[in-house]
Amino acid sequence: MERRKTDILIIGGGLAAMMAALEAAGSPLSILIASKGKVGCGGATLMAGANFAAVLPEGEAQGDCISAHVEETCLAGAGINDRDLVDTLAANAPGDLLLLERLGLEFIKREGRFDLRKPPGHLRPRTVFTVNPGFPMQIRGKSITAPLRRRVLEKGIPRLEGVAIVKLIVVNGSVAGALGVDRRTGETVSFECKAVILAGGGGGFLYEKNTNPNDLTGDSYALAMEAGCPLRDMEFVQFFPCVHLGSPRVPISSPILADGAVLRNREGERFLARYEPERMELATRDAVSRAIFREIQMGGGIDGGVYLDITGVPRDLLAFRFPDLIAVFRKQGIDLHKQWIRVAPAAHFFMGGVVIDRHCRTSVAGLYAAGEAAGGVHGANRLSGNGLSDALVFGRIAGRSVVSYAREREGVSSSGRAFDLDAGRRGPMLGREKIVELRKALKKLMWDQVGIVRTGTGLAGALARMEDWQNRLEERQPGCPEDRGVFFEARSMLLAARAVAGSALFREESRGAHFRDDFPDSKAELTKSVIARLDAGKIRSAFSTASSAVVAIASRVTGTP
Repeated sequence: MERRKTDILIIGGGLAAMMAALEAAGSPLSILIASKGKVGCGGATLMAGANFAAVLPEGEAQGDCISAHVEETCLAGAGINDRDLVDTLAANAPGDLLLLERLGLEFIKREGRFDLRKPPGHLRPRTVFTVNPGFPMQIRGKSITAPLRRRVLEKGIPRLEGVAIVKLIVVNGSVAGALGVDRRTGETVSFECKAVILAGGGGGFLYEKNTNPNDLTGDSYALAMEAGCPLRDMEFVQFFPCVHLGSPRVPISSPILADGAVLRNREGERFLARYEPERMELATRDAVSRAIFREIQMGGGIDGGVYLDITGVPRDLLAFRFPDLIAVFRKQGIDLHKQWIRVAPAAHFFMGGVVIDRHCRTSVAGLYAAGEAAGGVHGANRLSGNGLSDALVFGRIAGRSVVSYAREREGVSSSGRAFDLDAGRRGPMLGREKIVELRKALKKLMWDQVGIVRTGTGLAGALARMEDWQNRLEERQPGCPEDRGVFFEARSMLLAARAVAGSALFREESRGAHFRDDFPDSKAELTKSVIARLDAGKIRSAFSTASSAVVAIASRVTGTP
């Protein structure tokens, strides 16, 4: 077993993790980033549309303000947002975005001023895109991660890449370390530390159709639950409306719908007039995704999708704002000025996550969470650009908070304790092929029954199957050391999927991105969060207001932020 010791362990390799590491690097404490892939070369940030939401001076000149950003975020979140977190996001995003410029990111500007856009859901121009220096559209987010990775390397921040963290070690209510698995060799890696930041992203890869890389398997959610932390709002999964079904399979950025692109069915009808007659294509992502899903169900689709017609976007505007989109389709012989393309929704972003306060603290002392790993900012639905701003703002806050905590804490040694990942696993061996089959079955089940439109019967059946699979997996052991990585990853996927399905079953209404066909209306009395906990192997769900969730953290967390 390889052993590592550090003051601060940061789990993840995307925007939130790198910002946390850069923020903490100014302290005398030791830092280690542990990631499943290369830092800055994986996670959702790499494949993001690279747009941030923030109230900049250019927006203020057009009437925008911090309070408007807050109100529109809460409006999209359907009352489920933690207002304290939203206030923190909106207040810090402008300054933090300018910091990104100083760190080497380049943003699209006109005559030296930020080119602000108004994607669906925003009532004012507020989002800004990075300049793509030539990265393939599928990894456009590298325009964010590449400069930040360079900064991490320049500062000499230690990294352990290719290791998946599969268990957090908690001693007397405080985090004391973690256990990981080398994804190539299967060797166990033991970490001893004073504090941990969970910044490993979301769980889009739990779904058969998704926009995420294959390393986003809900690890942070599983780690937090097993450490004793509650999750919140896990039923709210955002489905990106327009993902190209042919080659290249890329998400088509939502702001293009505000620039004149429209959706059409197989007959060429602009069908959103029947679902969202007032907002049309400017409706929020959840509404557009449901409309596409319904239209396909009713026979208006074409080969599993609908048409996206971009021909109405002015040529000069399309060339200025979406040059990489034009280029990637031109390589496939498609002229977006003349041809429609087929699109359909796919799982994209988890609004829910670990319960945190504005310092990124969780209910376990010394354990912090940031980015898509954490819940509360977005409520029932996320606005375009708020995801990256969330990772940026709370990544930095987590870095500052963890330093304040760790420098005051005496180390709690986890050495000499018996931590065996394979303890109790004496059943038949499970080889890689069977594990891959299980993952495929889970992903299909999630798409079919825990997807865009849900029912109580479908959710209950899915949850029962997941629990059965989890119980069977717990009785098995990896077929060989090299299979340990995929084995424990499948285990995390099942835990995270059960939290989503259980929360969705518990919420007997429709709200934001969560739509129940058997409960199609919202209920005012359910304007509160579903809190999910792991209790003796079972997922327990209960309602809680956002404020009480934070109070619960404050009452348990010791020490300074």
